Amino acid sequence: MEKRVEKRILIISPGPKYNLEHAFRERCLNLSQSFSGDILTSGPSKEKVIYGNFCVTRTRDPFGNSFFSTISFFWLSIFKVFINRFTDPYDLICTYDPLKTGLIGLIVARLSGTKLVVEVNGDYTNKWNYSEIKSPIKRYFKRKAVLFVEKIVLRNSDGVKLLYHGQVDYFRPLRRPIIEVFPNYVNASRFHNIEHKKEILFVGAPMYVKGLDVLVSAFDLISPHYPDWTLKILGYYPNKSELQALLGARTNVRFHPPVDPDLMPDHIGSCGLFVLPSRTEAMGRVLVESMAAGKPRIGSSVGGIPTVIEDGIDGLLFESENVEDLARKLRMVLDDADLRDRLGMQAVLRYQSDFRPAVYFERLVKFYERVQRRWV
Repeated sequence: MEKRVEKRILIISPGPKYNLEHAFRERCLNLSQSFSGDILTSGPSKEKVIYGNFCVTRTRDPFGNSFFSTISFFWLSIFKVFINRFTDPYDLICTYDPLKTGLIGLIVARLSGTKLVVEVNGDYTNKWNYSEIKSPIKRYFKRKAVLFVEKIVLRNSDGVKLLYHGQVDYFRPLRRPIIEVFPNYVNASRFHNIEHKKEILFVGAPMYVKGLDVLVSAFDLISPHYPDWTLKILGYYPNKSELQALLGARTNVRFHPPVDPDLMPDHIGSCGLFVLPSRTEAMGRVLVESMAAGKPRIGSSVGGIPTVIEDGIDGLLFESENVEDLARKLRMVLDDADLRDRLGMQAVLRYQSDFRPAVYFERLVKFYERVQRRWV
C-alpha cells in the first residue's frame, strides 16, 4: 500500500453557510498544501463540493434550527470518522468553537481516538453575549450551561487556538492542551480603497452587543459640526421597530440591509471611516476587511480589538460604552484628512505584515503539526 503523505483533518464549522465558495474555497486550497480531509457545515440546502484536497459537505438546515444542525453534525461526524478509520483515518478533528461544534468534536474524538483542536472565536463569559435573551432566568442558565460546556471541551482538547491572550483565563488552569494565539483567517483579498465618501460605516449585529446605540449617540454629539458626513448602518435587524426606535427621524443616518459577502468590498471600500463600537468582540472580521481596504478605523478597547487596531498607529481605540470618548475620536478623524490618510496607509501595511492569508496558514499549519506530533 502506498504510504499516505499528507495528514488528514476533519473540520466542523457551524452554519448557516450560504456561499460555500466564499466561506471555504481559499481555506481549502491553502490547507491542501499540507493536508487533506473534510469540512462539515450546514445551510439552506444540501451540497457537496471539492476544493483542492478537501470535500465540503453542507447538511440541510432550512430553518436555521440549532438542534437539527447539531444532530446532523453529530451523526455525520460519526459516519465520516468511522467509515475512514481503517482506510484513511483522520489525524485531527478541528472545531470552530468550544460549544456546539466543540462538544460534538470532543465526543467523536474520544470515541475514535483522534486528537482534537478547538478554536475559541468569542468571549462566551461576557454578559453582553446573552443580552438578546429577555428572561433573566433563561439568560442566567444559558450562560451557566455555555460556560460548563466550554470548560469541559477546553480541558479535554489537545490544542486550543485563541484570538488574544486572556481569552480563556476564566477556565484556567488548562493543563492538557497546546495553546496558540494568532488572528483568524479573513478572506480580504478583494478589499481595496475605492473612494473616500464622507460616510461613517458600521457593519454588524445584534444592535447592543455591537454598540450601535453608543455610535448613534456619539454621532448625534458631533453631527451638527459635520453636516456633510453621514452614518451608514449595515446589518441584519429583524426587529425593525427596535431599530427604528433607536434611529428615530434622523436624516443623516441611513440603514442598509445585509448583503452577500461578495458585495461587502464595495461598501467598505467606499466609506471614509469605519467604526466598530462593540461591547464584546473577539477580533472583528470587518476590522480586518477595512484594514485591507486602507480605511481609517475606530474601535472599542475590548476583547481582541486592540490586537487588530494599534491605537494611534493604524487606528484609534476608545473606552467601550463611553459616548464622549467615541465622539472625541470621531472629531479627531473627521477634522484631519492627513490623519485619515496616515491611519489608512498604516492599516494596509499592518494587514500585509500580520493578516495576509499566507501568514495565517503558516501559523495554522505549524500549530496543527505541533498538536499532531504530541504524544505520537
